[in-house]
Amino acid sequence: MLVLGLESSCDDCSAAVVEESARGPQIISLIRKTQDHLHAPYGGVVPELAAREHLIQLRSVIQSALTQANVKAADLERIAVTRGPGLIGCLLTTFSAAKAMAWYSKVPFIGVNHLLGHLNAARFAEPNLPFPALALLVSGGHTHLYLAESWVNLRLLMKTRDDAAGEAFDKTARILNLGYPGGPAVDERAKSAVELAPPFTPPKFKDGTPSWSFSGLKTAVKQRVESNPALSKADESVGALCKTVNETITAWLLKPIPDFVGIHSAASLVVSGGVACNSELRAGAARLGKKLGITVSIPEPRLCTDNGAMIASAGAILSASAAPWTENADADLKL
Repeated sequence: MLVLGLESSCDDCSAAVVEESARGPQIISLIRKTQDHLHAPYGGVVPELAAREHLIQLRSVIQSALTQANVKAADLERIAVTRGPGLIGCLLTTFSAAKAMAWYSKVPFIGVNHLLGHLNAARFAEPNLPFPALALLVSGGHTHLYLAESWVNLRLLMKTRDDAAGEAFDKTARILNLGYPGGPAVDERAKSAVELAPPFTPPKFKDGTPSWSFSGLKTAVKQRVESNPALSKADESVGALCKTVNETITAWLLKPIPDFVGIHSAASLVVSGGVACNSELRAGAARLGKKLGITVSIPEPRLCTDNGAMIASAGAILSASAAPWTENADADLKL
């Protein structure tokens, strides 16, 4: 089965052709256009600008993916596209285009939940992943832990009470003037640091419910920088602070995993989403998996960030909708 996957839930415009077979999904082509240069002056994604840029990029992104795969629209056996959650203007761009392509080419069409896409990004390297699995999906908009009974079933176990982990990275980079996007910038400075800055105090919850919170970490970073006005990007203490932020976020994210592995008899852990590109998180998850004796699957970095291949991977195994033409993009789409 040849599947075209389209993704534009936020600021990445991506298309991919994936071949689904008994061996699992194989990437035939993958095109991804970022908008970092467009949103960098604002320190974050501007929804209206992102949606307009998708309109400009989409036609060439789709054509490039088809050309790279050496296929035509008529050769496709399914078109999969992100239906939600995400920024509604951005979602509508590719959702409408996918519908039009599917109708004109008489190809089956399916809308995919963005979070299922991130889970299915792990299918490229681990098509036979043992279930049940814990799925830690971490990005600028999501910090959620799910129980996956299969590749198409996710049940929420816990999530952040306020900001996502990716926001903490972006805010840290913005405070330190390291550039945008913040996650890679903080990670790069952390790699060159020799020492650690003083640790941050983890959040405590009176109700005892497992969850995360990153708003306090953002405030703590801001206060430390404000208390040292002479701090500059060249200062070694910036690297130390980034290293501590890196290790802090990793430790907080992974802390509840052992308990949930025991409760649900999880056989594996998937870590996906843009923050899964972080080197400390990848290394920490691998160490934890070895300690717990479970399989750990972390997609390669290009498949952790939003991309069309993960949408194609999920779309290839989802059941087709009974009435796809009545579906619409949904910014708050539930699993």
